[in-house]
Amino acid sequence: MADGVNGGGRVNALLRGVSSSLRSFAGLIDVVAGQIDLKRVAAFEFDARDDDIFIVTYPRSGTTLMQMLLYQVVTDGSMAFRHINAVAPWYERRILSNPAAAVRFFVDLPGPRIFKSHLPYADMPKKRGRFVYVMRNGQDVLISYYHFYRSHLSFVGTFDEFFEAFMKGDVQFQSWFDHVQGWWRHRDDPCVLFLHYEEIIADLAATVRRVAAFCGIEVDAERLPEIVERCSFSFMKRHQEKFDHTTGLALDRGYQLNAFIRQGGKGSGESLLSQTQAERLARRVRLELAGITVPATR
Repeated sequence: MADGVNGGGRVNALLRGVSSSLRSFAGLIDVVAGQIDLKRVAAFEFDARDDDIFIVTYPRSGTTLMQMLLYQVVTDGSMAFRHINAVAPWYERRILSNPAAAVRFFVDLPGPRIFKSHLPYADMPKKRGRFVYVMRNGQDVLISYYHFYRSHLSFVGTFDEFFEAFMKGDVQFQSWFDHVQGWWRHRDDPCVLFLHYEEIIADLAATVRRVAAFCGIEVDAERLPEIVERCSFSFMKRHQEKFDHTTGLALDRGYQLNAFIRQGGKGSGESLLSQTQAERLARRVRLELAGITVPATR
């Protein structure tokens, strides 16, 4: 895996952070730790292809929408797939579940292959392929992640507790600020397309055309309305069983059904934040993400 084995100290720091966050959240299930063991991901031998497409995000930033969008762009759009991760798999999770099986699964995927990932820039294999990075407004990421922790990760703490953990980076994928910064620095690389979630949902048709052009794929104009409709919140909500990654575990583990695609909008970050918290988050964004254009939430 290119560029993945370097920075052992960084990986160890990340794993320590994950361990710390697990200890600080009494209600968090143990399976989380196994999803982000970067040492195992870094050791994976990945046979990259020139037409590979990686969708990269910090969690709750439009990953599933981009999986659906790119699947529609690179195929005939059939909804016959069992789950979106069967046609646009989560790269690091497949590896951690079973590396040998991941090799076989990845090799058998037809090109162009689509992968989703939450990896930081430094830990992404980058020798070949294209990378579509999606950034979402920090307030909305925070609120969506909090609800995800409650509905899918058994978190029973308060919002204030989660807010402090998010600000410190003591959550499953560590610091949102660092993740965005890492990819923003490479926004002008020929293989990177840096998108804002707010702009995506404001004009899905324009996003489809832009992403298709970046990936070197022609989209028939007659198919564009169908692609846009299938990437709409209402369509994906109606087919949520194809997108909720815990559907298969929901009944026997007591998770909430129909909670993965919660709202899908923008501006929802203001619903739980106190004025003080909103000001702290905004101040941190100004300090650490200076120069990164963040579309307004209203």
